[in-house]
Amino acid sequence: MRLFLFFFLIFFASPAYGQSTSEYTQMKGKDLRAVYNDTLVLSEYRTFKGIHNKTYDHKEFHHADGTTDYTEIGSETEKGLWQIIGGDKICYRYPETQEFPQTYCFFVYRQDKCYYQYDLSAMTIHGPRSWDLWVSRFVRKGDGGVCGEPTS
Repeated sequence: MRLFLFFFLIFFASPAYGQSTSEYTQMKGKDLRAVYNDTLVLSEYRTFKGIHNKTYDHKEFHHADGTTDYTEIGSETEKGLWQIIGGDKICYRYPETQEFPQTYCFFVYRQDKCYYQYDLSAMTIHGPRSWDLWVSRFVRKGDGGVCGEPTS
C-alpha cells in the first residue's frame, strides 16, 4: 500500500511529470495583474486549437477598472468582470450573459511571451499535472509574442 501511495504521489501530485518547469513561470501578485491590466489578449482555447487556421479564437480587453470586453470570432462582444483572487489566479464573470453563467478562474504560467491558463482540474499543489492541459493560451497584443501555431 505504501508503495502504491509513493508512486501515486510521484506521478499525480508532481507538476507536469517528465516536463521541465524551468521554462514556465507562474504569474503571481503584481506580475499577474500587470499581464492583464489595460491589455488586449489574443487567445485560443485548447479544445479549438487549429480550427481558426493561424489565428485566435477570441480576444479580450482587460480594463484597469476590472471590466472586460470579450469577443469570440463571429460573435458579439460580451461585457465581463475580471479580478485577481488569492494573488495567484485570475477570475472572470460575465453577469450580463446566459452563455457564461459561472465564475471562471485560472492559474497563469508564462513561457517566453506566451501565457497559458490552467483551471483547477489541471492543477496539483505544485503546478499543472501536464503543461499540455491548458484551457487557453494567449499573447498580449503589441508584445510581439507567439505561442506557436496557430495563435498569432
